[in-house]
Amino acid sequence: MSRTHRAGPGRRWLPLGVVSLLLACGGPRAEPTPAPSGPPRLLILSSMIGYIEPCGCTVDLLLGGIDRAAARVAAERAEGPTAVLVVGPTFFDGAVKAHQVGQEESKARLLGNALRRLGVDAFAPGPTDLGQGAPLYGEVAQGLPDVTVNVPGGQGRVIALGALQVGLLGVAPAGATLAGGTSTDPIPAAQAAAQALRAQGAQVVVGLAALTRADLRPVARGVEGVDLWVLGDHPDELGAAAAVGETYVIEAGDRGRNLGRVLLRDAAGPGRLTDPVGDRDRQAERLKLQIQMRQDMAGRMPSPQLKAAIAELKAQLAALPPAAATGKRFEYSLVPLPKEAPGDAEVAAWMAKWNADLKAMNLAAAGDIAPVPAGGQAFVGDAQCVDCHDEPMQVWKQTPHAKAWQTLVDAGKTFDAECVSCHVVGFQQPGGTVIGKTAGKEGVQCEACHGPGEKHADMGGGEAYTKLRVPEAVCVTCHNQKHSPKFDYATYLPKVLGPGHQKRD
Repeated sequence: MSRTHRAGPGRRWLPLGVVSLLLACGGPRAEPTPAPSGPPRLLILSSMIGYIEPCGCTVDLLLGGIDRAAARVAAERAEGPTAVLVVGPTFFDGAVKAHQVGQEESKARLLGNALRRLGVDAFAPGPTDLGQGAPLYGEVAQGLPDVTVNVPGGQGRVIALGALQVGLLGVAPAGATLAGGTSTDPIPAAQAAAQALRAQGAQVVVGLAALTRADLRPVARGVEGVDLWVLGDHPDELGAAAAVGETYVIEAGDRGRNLGRVLLRDAAGPGRLTDPVGDRDRQAERLKLQIQMRQDMAGRMPSPQLKAAIAELKAQLAALPPAAATGKRFEYSLVPLPKEAPGDAEVAAWMAKWNADLKAMNLAAAGDIAPVPAGGQAFVGDAQCVDCHDEPMQVWKQTPHAKAWQTLVDAGKTFDAECVSCHVVGFQQPGGTVIGKTAGKEGVQCEACHGPGEKHADMGGGEAYTKLRVPEAVCVTCHNQKHSPKFDYATYLPKVLGPGHQKRD
């Protein structure tokens, strides 16, 4: 275990001779920078999965950006003693497609540099972070203090946040291949680490779990002495901590769309760290649900007993005391990073250069369009569709699908392999498109939904060589959780239908 003390921001050193000269001449003496007076805080980035900026596909995704995260961290450091925690799959979300290897590896390098710039105090990576090999992982994760304890030689650490000593430990799923070796059962390792951190003087212990929600719950219940757990494997965006046994679990979302922020108040004292506001809100919610359930029952089968029970529950709800403002406690909130938030200038410059370099990188890696195998058919583009399908084409032109390519033009993303794949027809498919070879097939055209149309066009129509009905499985290849989290097939489908382009039974 190690103990780290962070120097105050903005400190500069002058040569001794210069200092003596200033004093002898009665020159100006800079006043010492006052230490930030706010409470100690933990800032959380979870499940980054290789994202350095928002996807931008839909309005509800316009949050995030590692440049904005860096700027917000700097602002928080000016408010109070601050630790930055990074947990879960950070550089990669899984296997990288062959045509995206250069892009994703260069993005991982940029992300690693940005994390080092904002200053990470504890890192608990996920197994997918080693997916592109140990040498690359060693490069991108250099300097990030890995606190995973259920690997050979793994250790937590104690850091000082002002006068508060905070212990940090991480766990990974058992049997995972990590930089430290193959991970073991997280429960005994976390228990031993928590005890060791307490022995070193940690007054608060925080666990970083590169686990799924289902895997974390038994760990949270089975390990004593950990005050907070941070879920790292694709957590939801939850603005309140969840009570699990004698501890709490925090889910701050993924892709750096938000920073999770934990303010620690009076945390140097003895006893458990509590969440008074959250505990009161959870109790109020339980009472409201019980009232609603009994009101529903009373609507079907009125009875004096139900009426009395409802009155009693309402009285309990009204009598709930306000959340305590004293004692060893924390306050948790999600801090969104909207596109209007300021960004760190240096990180933003790195991102701009990376984006500009994508063209040369991905053109070099694109290769040629794969030939159509025997018996197959090519994608022909909407120019072959309009002669026979003018009505549906006019409907299509009014939909966002028709403007999909222009959104990439406007964002400067026409050479981003991840973005282009869903904004053209037949990407990386035989007879389709590759980076730099998309002419005539740009936008979400007919064949993106109905399949390649070469034979359909050659035969003058007919359903034998095209898909008339488009199942949900086709839509969710692009309208997935990462790019379109609010997608609902039944709601979205009517938005692309119209005269000559109607849903059939």
